[in-house]
Amino acid sequence: MLRQCLHLAEDSNADYPPSLLPSLREVAFVCPLCHEKLTVPREREVYHCVNCTKDYLLHGGIPDFRVFPDPFLSFQEDHDRTEIVLAALERYPLERLLEHYWSFSDITPVALRPKFIRSALLGEHRAGRSLRLLSDGTVERPVTARRVLEIGSGTGNFLAVATPQYELVIGTDIAMRWLHVSRRRFMDKGLPVPPLVCCCAEYLPFPDNSVDLIVTASTLEFVRDKEKMLAECARTLEADGVLYVNTVNRYSVAKDPYAYLWGVGFLPRAWQARYVRWRRGAHYENIKPCSLSELNKVAKKFFAYRKYALPEVDMEALSEFSPATRLQGRIYSSLRRAPVFKSLLQRIGPSWDALFRKS
Repeated sequence: MLRQCLHLAEDSNADYPPSLLPSLREVAFVCPLCHEKLTVPREREVYHCVNCTKDYLLHGGIPDFRVFPDPFLSFQEDHDRTEIVLAALERYPLERLLEHYWSFSDITPVALRPKFIRSALLGEHRAGRSLRLLSDGTVERPVTARRVLEIGSGTGNFLAVATPQYELVIGTDIAMRWLHVSRRRFMDKGLPVPPLVCCCAEYLPFPDNSVDLIVTASTLEFVRDKEKMLAECARTLEADGVLYVNTVNRYSVAKDPYAYLWGVGFLPRAWQARYVRWRRGAHYENIKPCSLSELNKVAKKFFAYRKYALPEVDMEALSEFSPATRLQGRIYSSLRRAPVFKSLLQRIGPSWDALFRKS
């Protein structure tokens, strides 16, 4: 059986805070700001950076290396929501826990909550598709890796399918509450909770050249600074490492997957949030999907090799949607196999799979 914990670097932490998740005890961390090694003061629940004179606390066994809060909640609001999750974590299975959590949400419209819950529950189907893409060479040659980092692990979709396949898979997210929700997915399966770390995608708390593969899906559109995120991925990856990105297309002719509205991306940036607020009563200020040219312009600053592909449709997951959505999925699936439509779909299709290498 593959080991679940592996040193990310030879100089891994000599000790760790007492309440740290067991799966994190052999993972090396650095300060997300200066990238210097961290210390652990005796009997304190913190990681400390001597260079920055900064402490990084833990919440429920998960270290918090965030430089700024997530796009939707302040640090205190996220702390309070995390406490709600922790209070219910042992009582409810994943689906019920998600319903319980969203019953406290004042930023997610009631009409959209069932859609988001369904998306979380179907997430392992999408993650399995990503894993197959990496292993069977759909985009390029098969990707081999031992140490994997996921940015934006959310409720643990990819972690659940990837952890048995690699020696080490670390999940990171800017929202502490979702990391603790993801623990329930593993509890339901009777599996050990994998390494979970709270941090910003633009400020990763891991050493240089420490992972072979970075995976990020449905995350790039939420980060504050896409260029800074890709720079951090390049720093953290080994020389021959791979960054896999799945992200939605701003100019997709399909419904926006977060607002469930048509044509949002075709509006000027300054109008999008107001339009979504008017139509859905939902927040959209911090969601910024990019076009293919925008993504490639940023990626080429850090990655010499860049390959893009159109995602396949997961027919099993599609069966859970409306007849109209199923029809659209079947039409897209047929068109993506026709070379004559490939260029068009890369510009107006729903999303892309992208593989980036530094060399």
